[in-house]
Amino acid sequence: MSRTQAVSPAALPAIGQPFAGGFYAGRLFFDGVEHALIDAGREFEQPAQWWDRSGPRLNVRGSKSYHDGLANTRAMAEAGSAIAQNVLAMSIRDHRGWHIPAIEELQVMRANLLQLEPWGKHWPADGAGGPAQAFALREYWSSTQKSSAGSAWCLHMLPWCTPDTNWTSKEKAVRPVRTLPIKADAFVHEPSSDAPLTEADLRGLANAEAVASVIERFVNEDAGKFYGRTDALVEELAAIAGGRQ
Repeated sequence: MSRTQAVSPAALPAIGQPFAGGFYAGRLFFDGVEHALIDAGREFEQPAQWWDRSGPRLNVRGSKSYHDGLANTRAMAEAGSAIAQNVLAMSIRDHRGWHIPAIEELQVMRANLLQLEPWGKHWPADGAGGPAQAFALREYWSSTQKSSAGSAWCLHMLPWCTPDTNWTSKEKAVRPVRTLPIKADAFVHEPSSDAPLTEADLRGLANAEAVASVIERFVNEDAGKFYGRTDALVEELAAIAGGRQ
């Protein structure tokens, strides 16, 4: 499944700050990749039924992910959900790729954003005005359908609430979000302790005072514990052996 180009961790702002067409809500890990979660804000939420058609209870097999809301929403849209089709077509602040959040995406928003006053200050569902980021005093649909047909996961955006399920014919709030993958190579670094120690030639160590000075910085005299990186210790001892100190 194609997604927007990955972002660097250094580009991520503080929680709640404007970012990529919305407000940065935190990180979420799924499919082996960390993702930045972005909340569209109260201005773009709307009341809707998860499934707005009469007939047999719908079972959307592709909308069962607890984390990947975009995949869920696409499956809902393909099955004929009007709200899913509407959200996927949205362009918010010149950005596309919005979807109905999976239940764990809603959980991240509840856990992180409610700590900030604009989001934690709730307003009546039919009330006007108020902070652009606030949540309403009503339940929010996720795009995660329950394992059995006819119901889906939802969540009140209050600090003490936990996910619940309800019939998909019920009307609840839908809050668009989007995600951006975070560059994985930003977290890759050289091993800290498994480099072979035989690569350095320490046979020339003769300056006992210099050697003692180096070791004192790596070993706690009272506890006898080693601190730091072994390759850094070997590098400094090798410098002494080579006559560079």
